[in-house]
Amino acid sequence: MVTDGPKVRLRVLGCSALHGQMGHGDGSLHFCRETGCGKIWAVEARVFELEDGRDLAYSEAGDPAGTPVLAFHGTPGSRRQVLLPIVAQAAKRVGVCLIAPDRPGYGLSSYQPGRRLVDWPRDVAAIAERLDLERFAVVGVSGGGPHALACAALLGSRVTRAAVVSGIFEIRTAADAQGMMAMNRLLAALARRSERALVPVTSVVAQVGRRRPEQAVKWMLRQVPASDATVLQRPEISEAFISDLRHASATAPRAAAQDMALFARPWGFELTQIEVPVDFWQGDADKNVPPEHARRQAALVKRSVLHEVAGAGHLLFVDRAEEILQAVVA
Repeated sequence: MVTDGPKVRLRVLGCSALHGQMGHGDGSLHFCRETGCGKIWAVEARVFELEDGRDLAYSEAGDPAGTPVLAFHGTPGSRRQVLLPIVAQAAKRVGVCLIAPDRPGYGLSSYQPGRRLVDWPRDVAAIAERLDLERFAVVGVSGGGPHALACAALLGSRVTRAAVVSGIFEIRTAADAQGMMAMNRLLAALARRSERALVPVTSVVAQVGRRRPEQAVKWMLRQVPASDATVLQRPEISEAFISDLRHASATAPRAAAQDMALFARPWGFELTQIEVPVDFWQGDADKNVPPEHARRQAALVKRSVLHEVAGAGHLLFVDRAEEILQAVVA
């Protein structure tokens, strides 16, 4: 069990330092109007320096006095991915203070060579210590799912409840990737070989995303089910995805390769050891992470509830955020 978090120093970065991410300090989200910045949704970022020298960044949204919920982004991604305006508004209505960190190598957080899934709860504990959080809930979206489960397994009673939304399970065999879109099957196959084998592919994907984010989103639209395409075509959502692609960190390709490799090997803990309640939310039309992943995970967690949503895809979190947050703080 993880208990003690490392000591940290804090710095707060506003709009100019974050390439257009404007800090307001009021827990709300805004579009930046700074010249040359474009419309980028943001809250101010807080950056810790951990005792091992790494930076760890997070942002907050929703109700500053609300129930704390730590939300973990997907693969690839950043804290901005789970702090979309529609999600922040849902958090405020539910009375949730949504705290979203950048995992190592993403956003403003330093890359961590040799990282394991079981290392993540220690970083989460560092944020909790800084914010004086005795107990909190966790939510993991897509590649954030295993990280939420690691916290549920290893942080003991500090975690009140967990939610996994469109969360990936182990991809240790070709059968585990069955039902995924072609790109994800390729990444899973490379992940089973080595982390190094993934880097050329994740680097090309990141380069295209930074240089031609609009085209990257159009490519996504051709790959995803109709329900996800409908979500992606909303101006506020497409602008958010384009911004996240354009401002991906230089180490994001390595971080994405590391994530995928972690999912393809033993996680370092067993789902059967999780004692807290866990809600699994899954769309039955998801082509990024097939529904079987949620079913298998829910079958292993003692106190699990499986919510399968007919017709929903991988972006289930966007329109179901209020329902998901209500459940995780119940």
